[in-house]
Amino acid sequence: MIPNPFIELFRSPVATLVGLGYALLLITLLVATLAACWRNAVTIAVRWDRQRPGQWEYLPPVGFLARVAAIPFVLAIDAWAVAALIWLITP
Repeated sequence: MIPNPFIELFRSPVATLVGLGYALLLITLLVATLAACWRNAVTIAVRWDRQRPGQWEYLPPVGFLARVAAIPFVLAIDAWAVAALIWLITP
């Protein structure tokens, strides 16, 4: 059972506010990284459709490969942030 946050705030205000700060920081991290990941995915899709047939040879450019590799990396960081947020919220 999740305790009442107002009672926990009355019992130990510093610990509760620190937990709230960590939770807000993790939520901010999730919002920022998911927005960047979505923008990166859209950029990759557009470049794949427009530049691949005429300008690329056998291998795609290094910048394109770096963007593709960044997506799973950012999603892994987001998974860790979600796990930390769940760990922080559950007693």
